Amino acid sequence: MRVKPLIQNADPVPHAARESLSARAAGELAALVGPDAAVPPPARPDGRPSRRGLLMAAVATGAAVAVGGTALFGLGGDPDRPGGRPTGPGGGAVADEPYFGGTAELEGAATLIVRARVGAGHEETVEGVGTTVAPAEVVATAKGRAPGADVQVFYTTPGSGPETTGFTAGQEYVLLLEEGAGGRYFLVNTTQGWYAVEDGAAVPGKDNRVALSPEVRSALRLAPRHR
Repeated sequence: MRVKPLIQNADPVPHAARESLSARAAGELAALVGPDAAVPPPARPDGRPSRRGLLMAAVATGAAVAVGGTALFGLGGDPDRPGGRPTGPGGGAVADEPYFGGTAELEGAATLIVRARVGAGHEETVEGVGTTVAPAEVVATAKGRAPGADVQVFYTTPGSGPETTGFTAGQEYVLLLEEGAGGRYFLVNTTQGWYAVEDGAAVPGKDNRVALSPEVRSALRLAPRHR
């Protein structure tokens, strides 16, 4: 908001200032932008921009480039500084997953919430990222509509990135999934997108402090964790 009016009103040599320039200042200005720039040229009858108009456009363009350059450098900045981004080994950018602070927000982010038995997965490369694709046999559904008896779950292969998870084949989990392109289903995030089912209750991972709602637990035939 502050930069926009500066660009729009950029005028290094205002009209009034030109008329009050000293001889020395006029000479220095002429050396920089040419002798014709010391006095504003008359408007052209054919409507084409005057030399001064072109000068103003060039200044505005330069200011826009400078602002854009600042934004670009900001993207690669120090992650500990405001506006910086985290970087992985070697300085490459890493994923920045959303974190959900409450039950309603977490469950609202999911297209599909199921209780499923996850099978053995296989590795693929999806958009240049090592990805595990695992079949998940749906036991019960709390939100959305499963595309079939099984859902193919895509998640970052353990060890191939900073934000990943791993499933034990044959174990039941509650999966909070987001539908992507081509009918692929991804965890809403790698720490809050799953709950292990143990003794009939949903147990969150160590970095997940958000509980499932009673409605979701009931739909998935899950008991409260603390009975």
